[in-house]
Amino acid sequence: MKLNRRHVLLLIFLLSVVTLFLPIKVHYSFESTALVFPLREWHLKRGQDDAYVSELIDNRTNAISHLKNYKFERGDVAEVDLSDKLSGGVYVENDDTIAKIHSFYIDNEITKLKNLKAVEENALKMSESGEKEALIQQAQQRYEFAREQLALDRKNYQRQKLLFEDSIVSQADFEIVENSYRLSEINVEIAQNELQALKTGSKPEEQDYIKQRIDSYEREIQTLKKMQDQFYLVPPISGIVSYSKVLDGIITISDTTNYILKIPVKVNNIQYLKNITSIRLSIPGYDEELEATFLNLEDNVNLMANQQIAIAKALIPGGHHNIYPGMAVQCRVVCDKISLYTYLQRGVSLNW
Repeated sequence: MKLNRRHVLLLIFLLSVVTLFLPIKVHYSFESTALVFPLREWHLKRGQDDAYVSELIDNRTNAISHLKNYKFERGDVAEVDLSDKLSGGVYVENDDTIAKIHSFYIDNEITKLKNLKAVEENALKMSESGEKEALIQQAQQRYEFAREQLALDRKNYQRQKLLFEDSIVSQADFEIVENSYRLSEINVEIAQNELQALKTGSKPEEQDYIKQRIDSYEREIQTLKKMQDQFYLVPPISGIVSYSKVLDGIITISDTTNYILKIPVKVNNIQYLKNITSIRLSIPGYDEELEATFLNLEDNVNLMANQQIAIAKALIPGGHHNIYPGMAVQCRVVCDKISLYTYLQRGVSLNW
């Protein structure tokens, strides 16, 4: 029997159908264009209202930590002074000071408080040094005279008291002598206080008040200096320096000990990520292929080019000099082994 075209096509169809049900298994895989990210990134960028913000992003977990907001008073002039040794591609350690933020307001406040403290310290010195020597000598003489007068009045009081007890002196006369004696005691106390005030320059309570003001200024100065210490920017990670990597960015430090690969995955393919065999990526311009380890799938789903897309993350070991953060790479995600029939089913479902 002669075979015509219809017979050939029918035979091919039958063979294809039979092949689909043969116990032959192949790996199901799909391709995607993924982006390379460093393991961690520390950013210094401009914030709102002329503020500066620093943050550490862990691309493996999407966690943000070490978040600091450098906000300044209205009208303040803030300046970021980067280290002269910094340039793109330079490697810095996590204990290196890479920049310093200068605040005119804080610098001015510290200078003002130091001046006020110096004025109070001078006032305290003058208070403790006392008055002129001539005035002190005069007060000393008044004090000695008051003591001598008190000694005389005490003797007179003691004599008059004996006479009063013997009824020789009337009560009225005795009271005059007694009052004179008490007054002499008061005069001695007054003269002593005057002499002490001249020697010390002021009362002890006034000196204590001056010392309290000095301590208050010093505490304010130390508080502002601690704030200044926060303006020395030390990144929490070691890594490579780059500039303007993010919106309003000033400087970025990238930890490239490992890389994170973010792979767009169509929603229909999410169910097959549980049985991943390997993730292979090719670097543009190079023939070599690298292996990545699947980490997890992000929780959110986005709409891209009319397709529902989730982001899968994979870990690329460090040490590859041909990989750079921000690079787009073509990757193939190899999943489980399935039959040809199931493979066809998945392809139809994905295109649908």
